[in-house]
Amino acid sequence: MADKQTQPPAPQRAGAVFVVRVACRDLKRLKIRDGMTFYRLATDGGVFFFDGDRFDADVLKRGLRRNEAVTIGAHRLRDGSAWLHWLERADGRLWSANTDRRRWLAPLLLALCWLPGGLAWHMTFSTQILWALLRVGLMATAVGMFGWSVYRLALACHPGRRRLRAAYRAVKQGQRPRPSVPPVFSAPPALSLGDGIHGRLGVLQDTLRDVHVVERTYGSGQFSYSLNEYTLVCSGGEFGIRTGAWDWRSLIDPVLIRRAPFFVAAGDRVTLLTSLGDGEVRGLLNHSDGIAHINYTATAHTPMGRRALSIVGGAVTAFIVVMMLSFELYDWYDRGVAPDYWDWLDLLSLLGVMALMLTLFGAVAGFIGERIHHFYYRRRQTPALGYIVGIAYQWRLRQGRSAILSELS
Repeated sequence: MADKQTQPPAPQRAGAVFVVRVACRDLKRLKIRDGMTFYRLATDGGVFFFDGDRFDADVLKRGLRRNEAVTIGAHRLRDGSAWLHWLERADGRLWSANTDRRRWLAPLLLALCWLPGGLAWHMTFSTQILWALLRVGLMATAVGMFGWSVYRLALACHPGRRRLRAAYRAVKQGQRPRPSVPPVFSAPPALSLGDGIHGRLGVLQDTLRDVHVVERTYGSGQFSYSLNEYTLVCSGGEFGIRTGAWDWRSLIDPVLIRRAPFFVAAGDRVTLLTSLGDGEVRGLLNHSDGIAHINYTATAHTPMGRRALSIVGGAVTAFIVVMMLSFELYDWYDRGVAPDYWDWLDLLSLLGVMALMLTLFGAVAGFIGERIHHFYYRRRQTPALGYIVGIAYQWRLRQGRSAILSELS
């Protein structure tokens, strides 16, 4: 192996891929439900997560030894941890995620998606409901085939995915890709606050004796929703954390994952930060992997909610702008003459009016939403979430890590 002084440092940018050679410390498993099992591999060069349903992970766990040197291909997550894609053991055996072997399917669907679309386009217009539903179904099939095939082809061209596959093929052929030097972090520090109640904040530092996860469904019919309820057993008591049961990681390719999963296991040294306002566990500092989790459930103005609202607002704005411009451009095309000076002036005026209307709409909607949140949460005892977030930030920075917190909601 090359001298470490000549090896590049492992990148810290979210999404960056790298290859490192590290020594194993611990491999733990967290089964949330059937079809969703996460593993956490702790090494002397950082923490790596992977989906157990994509690996033959049980065999790997039985054979992996403490302090065994392994070579890992992974990509960086936002909080500084990493997502593992393949692993080579000291005896040369390779473990990699199960990949889609039907690479021919996406080009085939892309080549055939015009068939249902063309058939629906050339169908005669009819007022019969079955005929109309058939036409809509054909168009939806064409759009679905086109979108899925473009997504798969874009993944095949993803630069990070291509670099990981190239490194994996090189290792499989007996070559040694140039590894990076993993970052060095300080050991997660214990809080200066002792166990007990500090104002509106409760602190408990201990080792988890056991962890149970149960998926529960509340409500009925279209008003039902599911939650994953984690029961943490430590210090002779039980503490609960609830998160949404739907996980988008199962729908996308692993190379696109940027957030680490919520992972706790028996034997982890943790700090629980509870709020006396509602009795909920609002913060969990995991000393085993250096990740700080903040529970925003039932709180106002969560970062995840603001991002979702920004995405929805941007999508609605883009849709309105595209529709208005489409009408204007179709009017130019229907006249059969090129636009003149006054047409361009009218288009600029239309854009100005749309910008003004969207600004006013956003301001009114934002004001109404802020008032609703204000009057709703004013009637409840405010949890000490600000103090908990500040403690989590400082705890991360004292390790030399980034100020990125894992959000639970």
